Amino acid sequence: MAKTPYYLSNDKDTFNIKEEFKKYARNWLWFVVTIFLFLLIAFFYLKYATVNYETVGKVKILDDSSKAIELPGDISSLFESSKVNLENEIEVIKSHLLLERVTKSLNLNVTYFEEGNIKSKELWNTPFKVFAIDSINKLPENKNYTIQIVSDGYNILESETKAWQLNEHDIDSAYRDLPFLIKSVSPSLIKRHLGKTYTVKFSSIRKATIWLSSSLKVSQIGKNSDILSLSIIGDSNLKSEMIINEVINQFNLDGILDRQLVSQRTIDFVDDRFAYLTKELDSIENGKRGFKQKNSLSDIRLDTEYTIVNKTNTFNEVLRLETQLEIATLLKETLNDQETFGLLPANIGLENAGINGLINDYNVEANYRNKVIHNAGINNPIIQSLETKLTRLKANILKSVIAYEKQTGTALKRARRVNNKTKGLFSGIPQKEKILRSIERQQTIKETLYILLLEKREEAAINLAITSPSIKVVDYAITKPKPVSPKKSNTYFVALSLGLIIPFIFFYIIFFIDSKVHTKEDILAKNGSIPITGEIPFSKEIKLIKGTYDRSILSEAYRVLRTNIDHLLKGHGLVEQDGLGKVVYITSTIKGEGKTFTAANLALSYLGLNKKVLLIGADFRNPQIHHCFNLSRTDAGLSNYLNEETLNYEDLVINLKVKDTRLDILLSGNVPPSPAALLSNSRFEKLLDKLKREYDYIVVDTAPTILVTDTMLIAPYANTTLYVVRSRFTDKKLLSYSNELIETNKLVNVSYLINGLIPSRLYGYNYNYGYNYGYNDNSPKKRWKLKIFR
Repeated sequence: MAKTPYYLSNDKDTFNIKEEFKKYARNWLWFVVTIFLFLLIAFFYLKYATVNYETVGKVKILDDSSKAIELPGDISSLFESSKVNLENEIEVIKSHLLLERVTKSLNLNVTYFEEGNIKSKELWNTPFKVFAIDSINKLPENKNYTIQIVSDGYNILESETKAWQLNEHDIDSAYRDLPFLIKSVSPSLIKRHLGKTYTVKFSSIRKATIWLSSSLKVSQIGKNSDILSLSIIGDSNLKSEMIINEVINQFNLDGILDRQLVSQRTIDFVDDRFAYLTKELDSIENGKRGFKQKNSLSDIRLDTEYTIVNKTNTFNEVLRLETQLEIATLLKETLNDQETFGLLPANIGLENAGINGLINDYNVEANYRNKVIHNAGINNPIIQSLETKLTRLKANILKSVIAYEKQTGTALKRARRVNNKTKGLFSGIPQKEKILRSIERQQTIKETLYILLLEKREEAAINLAITSPSIKVVDYAITKPKPVSPKKSNTYFVALSLGLIIPFIFFYIIFFIDSKVHTKEDILAKNGSIPITGEIPFSKEIKLIKGTYDRSILSEAYRVLRTNIDHLLKGHGLVEQDGLGKVVYITSTIKGEGKTFTAANLALSYLGLNKKVLLIGADFRNPQIHHCFNLSRTDAGLSNYLNEETLNYEDLVINLKVKDTRLDILLSGNVPPSPAALLSNSRFEKLLDKLKREYDYIVVDTAPTILVTDTMLIAPYANTTLYVVRSRFTDKKLLSYSNELIETNKLVNVSYLINGLIPSRLYGYNYNYGYNYGYNDNSPKKRWKLKIFR
């Protein structure tokens, strides 16, 4: 057996990137067409798609703690850093409540579209605006109206059966059952848009708010930044800018109103507390006044001092009166105990001028009596007169003392009552002071609270009057000049990618599920040790070569085939057998793979070498050679020769003239009842021995190997066997069967022939050596056709 060529590989599992790439490269036209279609789609998409731009506004969130005015504030708060929670502010900006105010402020539930030839374009500045009729009759929801501007008004259409014709451009009151009012922006703008048609779409406030919430993006600029970026993507730049600016405005107002609301609530609370505290203070003051009136208090300190002084005075008065009473008692006792006219005590402290005067008079008269009695005697009339006078004075003194004693006793009782009362007042002063201090403490607390609330009210009033913005606008809404979508580069890149990926996936699936043999590489992957002697181009019908001067691709392919067969025979040492012809079997696994077509053309190709060639039809079950040469199916042939010993093969051979040579053909003959038994007799071997001496080449068209055993019965008589595999027809699994036949030596000197290859894959090496080089192929010009090449 011949040595395996160096270019054949026995590694059946090797993944050849180059060959895989070739499979896709052969279908380059599909890739080109697909890329062109997707690029064309991308072009029209970019031309008519809605262009969206990004509008961005930036605000800085200010720290509220640095804005409030606090009258008794601590200066340490001035050095505290800002502690703004940006996540909370983002949630406030995207809150449904705030965005609903934006929606109502800008009437985002009403959208205007200008109708175009291919698409509609959303507008913000329109020549007219629609409004609700009143606060009761709201704008419709989820409805569309087509409005055409005409010279004298509008043509409004809601559906095919509901329409209005307005004769003026400003409708200020309800018109029939039209659910809205319509007003022109300016007469000049209306004139410039005469004949144009607009679509007005109404949606609910809730739906418009939800759309705004999903469209608005709020993010922090930088990790440690207090600046927020507000962005929205839309096709109407002016609308997007108005939305961003209104969101900023509403957010600022929301912060201002929040702080104003706090200040106003503080003022309202303080006013309510003022009324309560006024009543409380009035009650406390009235209670204090009543307590003072009831206890005869003016000032507790002065009253205490007065009580102490009064207590001392009453005590001294009692002491004085008691002393006077004692003196009067002693004086009365002295007067009662005195029997003679002696002197009475004078200036003993009795505080009665009359008594003291009588005592002085008495003592003067007594002294005079004592002086006179020594000289005149006791019975002297002068003495008698003096004694009478002294007796009368003494009686007056006694009466005066008794009267003074009674008077002093009465005064003493009264003084003692006053003293006791003074003592009671003095002992009650601590309790009264405690009660009064409790009342005054309540009064002080209420007054302090009243003053504090008054200060807070003034503070809240100042904050209410001078409330500063809650944000600082860094940038109002600015629309970027470069569109966000669609981006030309990205769109064309996606189109180009799809143009490559989709056909790649398509062919990958086709190649993955495709189990057919396509090129010589598929055979080499299965049976790398078996040579491939030829590659025959695809032909839609059975087409025979035209002889020696045929320069078609098919003819060139068979010339290459016959050359390779001769080299193969030479490699097996068969060419040197002079005088004997070579027997070439043409077989295949199943019918339809082109073995008869190959046998006929190979025989015709050998005629070009001026060789004597015999073509034998050995496929008794499905003979096809007669079709190739327009012969009769009923002509006798090989089966008749093998079955009837009296027949000579010379009588059965048909001589056909081909150009300037002749081709001998031995047809299959009549279909025998048992082809296998017929081929196994010795007449076929003897026939081949005779034919080898007469012909240079005997080409035998045998039966398919997988269906019947006919070919294996006569296989040993061949010099070489050409195993036909049809591209895009033969299943790869059948290669295993042919390999098994070869390995078990059921076929002799086997080589593969690939039939039905598309011309661009002939020889499989793609060296770009054209088959028609230097020749004139009279075939019609090629047309571009999209075909799948494996």
